[in-house]
Amino acid sequence: MRHHAATLPLALLSLAISSQLYAQSTTSVQQLDTVSVNATRAARSVAEIAGTVYRIDHAQVAQQVAAGRSTADILGQLVPSLAPASGTTSNYGTTMRGRSVQVMIDGVPLTGARDGSRQLNSISPTMIERIEVISGATALYGAGASGGIINIITLQPGEQPLALATQVRLRSPSDVDGDNLAWNLAQTLTFRSGTLSGAAGINYARQGASLDADGRRIGPEIAQTDRQDTETKEFNGRLDWNPDEKQQLSVGLRWYDDQQDSDYGPDYGPRLAVLFNPAFAPSHLAVKGLQLDDQPRTRHQGINTQYRNRDILGGHELSVEAYYRNEKGRWFPSVSAAVHPALPGGFAYVAMQSNTDIDVWGVRSALHKAFDVDGRALQLSYGVDHEREKDSQLGQTYDITAFIASNGLNYVPTQRHAMGPDVRVDTTGLFLQGDYPLTERVTVQAGVRHQILRNRVADSLPYTEAIAATANPAYAPKLLEGGNVRHSQTLFKAGVVYKLTDGQQLFANFSQGFSLPDTQRMLRDVPASFVIDSRNIGPIKVNNYELGWRRSDDAVLQGGVTAFYNNSDKTVQFNRDYSVSVADTDERVWGVEANLRYLPNEQWEFGASVASTRGQYKDANGQWRELNAFRVSPLKAGLYGQWRFATDSLLRLQGQAVGGTDHAWRDAQMAAVSPTIRATPSAKISGYAVFDLLAEIPLGVGRFSAGIYNLADRDYKTVYGQQAAATYGQISSVAAQGRTFGIGYRWEY
Repeated sequence: MRHHAATLPLALLSLAISSQLYAQSTTSVQQLDTVSVNATRAARSVAEIAGTVYRIDHAQVAQQVAAGRSTADILGQLVPSLAPASGTTSNYGTTMRGRSVQVMIDGVPLTGARDGSRQLNSISPTMIERIEVISGATALYGAGASGGIINIITLQPGEQPLALATQVRLRSPSDVDGDNLAWNLAQTLTFRSGTLSGAAGINYARQGASLDADGRRIGPEIAQTDRQDTETKEFNGRLDWNPDEKQQLSVGLRWYDDQQDSDYGPDYGPRLAVLFNPAFAPSHLAVKGLQLDDQPRTRHQGINTQYRNRDILGGHELSVEAYYRNEKGRWFPSVSAAVHPALPGGFAYVAMQSNTDIDVWGVRSALHKAFDVDGRALQLSYGVDHEREKDSQLGQTYDITAFIASNGLNYVPTQRHAMGPDVRVDTTGLFLQGDYPLTERVTVQAGVRHQILRNRVADSLPYTEAIAATANPAYAPKLLEGGNVRHSQTLFKAGVVYKLTDGQQLFANFSQGFSLPDTQRMLRDVPASFVIDSRNIGPIKVNNYELGWRRSDDAVLQGGVTAFYNNSDKTVQFNRDYSVSVADTDERVWGVEANLRYLPNEQWEFGASVASTRGQYKDANGQWRELNAFRVSPLKAGLYGQWRFATDSLLRLQGQAVGGTDHAWRDAQMAAVSPTIRATPSAKISGYAVFDLLAEIPLGVGRFSAGIYNLADRDYKTVYGQQAAATYGQISSVAAQGRTFGIGYRWEY
């Protein structure tokens, strides 16, 4: 396979696409101090925030949309500090500043205690009004945001009595064929009548085959699953009631179902050589003849109700939100060796498919008020949150004889086993945060959050025990005894913003965030003798430091740069045997992200950005070793230029470059290990650069769009595809898509 490495000069010249996040894709400039962000719990303008914040508006999302292009693809293109999209249905490995990201939809967190890593595969770009991104650790919404927050806002009511929009999009590789097409049809409406307003949208999409740069169908990615041959159905709706100027009641409903139905399986090689011979190199091609009734699926449904009163309890503003969500995920079956003394020979090969069920409800409340202190307004926000999550996971086993006889294409279901115990997680948080202008130029911000965590783990039968009992009827399986785990965390934030001019600010920030270990996933692979207590299941606290500058007051030149550093005294390790553990060892991540936007006149617009991140952990001998590419993305840079014609047509060329690195791979060979600290599976990462050409033309009653993606038809693998070779095995190291073409039409009426 040929890799086209991105050179260092290109990376240094390209500062990122996301510079457009600070402005609308129009000839007029939207000032930072006029853009408010709701992901901060209390709405704040970007210019007032001591931290790195991006806001992607509807027009910017729409410009990137094409049939088959996911929300993860767009975010990976536009947000500098976010790792490149994986190209799968999963956002596993899509970290920000080397840490986990809290994904929210309309303020409802999707990243919980059980992380199915499909948060970005829970909404289509056509249903998005805007996206707010906060880089860096924060505890604003509790656990999960040790790297930052991505808050996706769905369709919102407009100002017109009734407005409708219809979108049709089609995408195909160079080899135009019915099996290779991706297409989607979306219909949205908004209305406003008296005290009622609302928005609703439906979306239907089908994704065909993905072809590599040589025009060959890419084999399925079996670890995190891919998006080939999928059917997506989606509904989003929101109804707002404003009985008076002070009050608002809003109800939102979401339903998303994404299911694969493919006739193609992976090429395991002759006599399953990929599974039984680690030195065998797979072809990564698709093989027709797959017989699997229950194929990968993501189903997400939820409802949230928000109430806001702008004058209550002596001038406070009250916001209360109650929400419920359910997520069901199904993966592609994988084959591994179940090791147990009671099995004949001590082990047995097992074909098993994972099915997760995540059920969450919660309540969030906050009070906001401005207090006069020495003639200046002290803005205070405080409140309490509570959430309960229930997690379970089942494993569907398949007949190993039929699997081997068909060379990995025929899956005959046999039994279902629990994959880990049922887990209930209760979290309660109390928070207080404030903003105060010390002078006309200096504003200080501070906050504290106290979080109480309770894990209740049920007794369970480890799946290795169930498999051993099935294979050996004389064996009496042992139960894994459950238990209760309780932790509490107090987290702080402090920052300062110095206003150089009305549109330029310097800021410094310290903030803490934390993540919960995925208890249900951790306990999936432990033996029955494992003891569940607070010593081996605990949260990971992250300290985040950043120093930055941003500018938005110039109609010609805008930009920003932020240097950051974060550390923790624990790390989550995903091991080569698919087990997950929490290692009691130090970890540190540091880097810089920057963006630039240049508008020399009303027609031309240029932008660039760069994000460079390094991360390390201490091995068993206390030596610092590099974190792998699933944790820390290599150097990522972007560049774009666009021309807007007098007819309001638009032509845009954009590119993204990813640097190569072998630091983690070399360190993995030398890292000292212990029973609790292991070397992280690491791969050599080859750099690459990919370019897209996009166009928009007013046509008839609507707007026609076209795009060529991977313009140069580069033959490459994503960062995920390269790192997957070390983490999951070579069979998951599939190629990225070659050149594809997209067209679309949108009309509003």
